[in-house]
Amino acid sequence: MLGEKLNCRKREIKNRGYLNQLKRSEQVPAVIYGKGDEAIPISLEKRQLNKAFTMHGSRGLFSLELEGESQLLMTLVREVQRNPVSGQLIHVDFLSINMNEKITSSVGVLLSGEEEIIKKGGILQTGLKEVEVQCFPQDLPEYLGADISSLEIGETLHVSDLTSIEGVEILADADAVVASILAPSKATADEEEMEAEGAADEADGAEDKPEQ
Repeated sequence: MLGEKLNCRKREIKNRGYLNQLKRSEQVPAVIYGKGDEAIPISLEKRQLNKAFTMHGSRGLFSLELEGESQLLMTLVREVQRNPVSGQLIHVDFLSINMNEKITSSVGVLLSGEEEIIKKGGILQTGLKEVEVQCFPQDLPEYLGADISSLEIGETLHVSDLTSIEGVEILADADAVVASILAPSKATADEEEMEAEGAADEADGAEDKPEQ
């Protein structure tokens, strides 16, 4: 797994007007950080970045091809900033990595077999959506999977039940819950309890509100 390749170019650190100019030209400002290395400010094409994140997610490896440089930089995405209203990309932080050193990263959890749970009359309640792993960069998986089709109502899937991959060490607590199979009545009761608690909180807030 060599990572999705992204084209980028170095940029200068300037004022907000310069960042607005980047935005108008459909560029996303970003920074590459590295161990002991000076941070490199860059910009990437928004269209290419959106496409990569849509197809592969923001987890995993990304190889950055800096304009004018012959060597690719292998990186992980450490932070993605988006506009809270529009959801548009605002800024991305990349971490440069050494392919010969193990890395720690979060990978998604992918469950299969939910249709069998529905046939049994059960309701899937998910727990952890991602887990932390340690491995060499080239061994970093896109996700860790688990087949839940054999689970019965009342049973639970834990991190220890996820499909293991050679060379990948799962750092998350082995007893952490990934998924639980609930009976419809139990799921409904949980929802009603949450709604009741929410209504009670709203009522308490109304009583505490001063008269105007």
